[in-house]
Amino acid sequence: MTPDASPPTDPSVHVIEAALPEMRATRRKGLLVVVISVIATAVLVYLTLGWTDGESAWIIMALMPGLFGVLGAFGWVRGKHERLVMPVIAGVFGLTYQKSPPGFFVGLPKVFIPRGGRRSVDDMMTGHVADCQFRFAECKTETGGKNSSTLFKGVVLEVQSKGGVPAFLIASEKETKGFLFFKGRVDVDGMEMMHQTAGHDGKGYGLWARSSEAGRLVGLRAFMDQIVALGPRVLGDSALYSLVSDGRAYFISLSHRRDLFAIGGLLAGDDEVMRDIRKASDELAYPVRLATEVMRAEGALLAAR
Repeated sequence: MTPDASPPTDPSVHVIEAALPEMRATRRKGLLVVVISVIATAVLVYLTLGWTDGESAWIIMALMPGLFGVLGAFGWVRGKHERLVMPVIAGVFGLTYQKSPPGFFVGLPKVFIPRGGRRSVDDMMTGHVADCQFRFAECKTETGGKNSSTLFKGVVLEVQSKGGVPAFLIASEKETKGFLFFKGRVDVDGMEMMHQTAGHDGKGYGLWARSSEAGRLVGLRAFMDQIVALGPRVLGDSALYSLVSDGRAYFISLSHRRDLFAIGGLLAGDDEVMRDIRKASDELAYPVRLATEVMRAEGALLAAR
């Protein structure tokens, strides 16, 4: 893959040839489920009106199965379209694709993103850059419970290191600051701030490491400055949240609020599907470019040591 992470051809061409016929068939099945759900609900409501003299509670109950049927059809078609399309797009970039990888969070550092009580991961891609493996996926963490709120939503990227680098943390300063007895969302306990700088968006970022690593930090400030200066060409509309090195790999989190790989759906025509495919391809290129830039920054870091 080239540093620009641009696919050799328009990925929509490959996807249309490989997946569009089955996507159309899936859409027809979904529409059939909707039609059946609507007809069955209409009959059930009609019968309920006769049995209950029009009591609103019974009518609402009669509507529920049809509502679940319609919503289920929308969700099933969208999910099936994504499972058909994303492996093809990933293949254009030389990546492998897995829809919902188990155990993705197990290997992530604890001082990285807030874990919360509920975690989900979707659309994992795996590939190689500069002879090093990398993988990334969309992740979401929430507080959990009755009034759950989102703690983190974005992309998590893991890039294998060539070795010889210290353990450190780069993070948005805002995310490391707690309030009263609450800790920040990125935990910097036991570490010292070694450097501060502003990103391309004006946000303040800090470099933290344990005091025992101080003698190994030569060149690390330049590494940090290079990473936090990355702009939309590499990050798209996402923002750098944190970066952790454990000496073996880099773990980078990018925050955003949208679904990167939403493709097709029950009411999506062929033109809309093609637009979705091109948009997903554009979004897919950003983590690949970021992995390339991380390896470039590591090369400069190792050269400075």
